[in-house]
Amino acid sequence: MNILYSIGGILIPFIGTSFGSGFVFFMKKNMSERFQKIIVGFASGVMIAASVWSLILPAVEMAENQGVISWIPATVGLLLGVIFLLLINKIAERFENKPNGKKLNMLLFSVTLHNIPEGMGKSRVYENA
Repeated sequence: MNILYSIGGILIPFIGTSFGSGFVFFMKKNMSERFQKIIVGFASGVMIAASVWSLILPAVEMAENQGVISWIPATVGLLLGVIFLLLINKIAERFENKPNGKKLNMLLFSVTLHNIPEGMGKSRVYENA
């Protein structure tokens, strides 16, 4: 049964990512600038909501259960994440001046940066299972 959960845990995000990127890939020449802004805004909203409900609120709840001032650990973690992204952005800027550097930057850094905290969040889910 665990293997089915593992397969589903791999396939569901894969299908979602494929659908989203395929939608943009096949429609990119036919999309107006306004529609592009709408779908980027939609993606931003989904990511913010996922961050709040899946990461920030559970962090606050865990801190409450440990008798710590509930908002401090989540705030410190959020600030450390912002600092980490700013540092990575400085490193990524060095690659942008090389041939295909901007594409490399978008691919490697955005995917890697997205997966690091996602993995951290998933570890909490498996720890509680």
